[in-house]
Amino acid sequence: MQYLAIDVGGTTTKYGLVSATGVLSQQGEQPTMRASLADFMASLTGLIRLHKAHVAGIGLALPGVIDSQQGLVKASATLPFLEGLVLGTQLTTAADLTVPILIENDGNAAALAEHWRGNLAGTMNSAMVVLGTGVGASLFLNGQLYHGSHHVAGEPSFMVTNGLTPIMREQTAAGLSAVATINAMADALGVHEQPIGQRVFQALTDNTSEAAVILGTFTRGVAAMIYNMQTVLDLEKVIIGGGISAQPRVIKEIRDGIEAYQQVTSLSARTIRLPVVEPAKYRNAANLIGAVAPLVVRG
Repeated sequence: MQYLAIDVGGTTTKYGLVSATGVLSQQGEQPTMRASLADFMASLTGLIRLHKAHVAGIGLALPGVIDSQQGLVKASATLPFLEGLVLGTQLTTAADLTVPILIENDGNAAALAEHWRGNLAGTMNSAMVVLGTGVGASLFLNGQLYHGSHHVAGEPSFMVTNGLTPIMREQTAAGLSAVATINAMADALGVHEQPIGQRVFQALTDNTSEAAVILGTFTRGVAAMIYNMQTVLDLEKVIIGGGISAQPRVIKEIRDGIEAYQQVTSLSARTIRLPVVEPAKYRNAANLIGAVAPLVVRG
């Protein structure tokens, strides 16, 4: 049994077939039509029609605030013409579908892949934190993806990390950007060749250089966010996504930072249990696999 998975990005729409065991095949991509709703719908409907006769369901991962129960796009900065549209119903009608279609936020889709077949499998209370231009998060409580009262994807970038000083952007996690961190490290190391992230970590050989200090500031900030989450939620595991998560040094520094916060007082050391922290299993395929995961699990 196969499912059609579609991951709509700002410039490219990726797609593929996912088996009932999470194996991804027949991948492809096409430009995301952003000029108008009519162009977008025509492009997506055409893709669905090509595959609908051979699949048991369709999963669609989208950027923005998504009410997956209704298939409703509540907000999308990337595709604003979708706002207020019950996209699931629209696609069902336009493509004359007889199979179910599920619409989900792209970050949540990645987390669903991890919870289904990845490094969150088997957990009841856990989270995925994605480090990219900003920081995103998805949370599982009692084994279920938590959508929140307003279906807003987790946005820990807005978390206040220091409430004891005058209220400014610097007292929030808004400055935590893996992309900006890598670029700053590259400038400090004089690295400008691609792939820049990989070359930066190859050149990072000590713990005292300017680049190491830049990285340490970033990883301590991420550690503070995860520790704050842990004090309230008591999670079993937190996995780290995003390209920077492939670097073992990053994962180690985040783990060390969380432990350092736990040890700040003897009471916190005795009270707060630390979650397992490790990198995510899936990378570029996560959104596709996770887009159909709920359909497969429901059968």
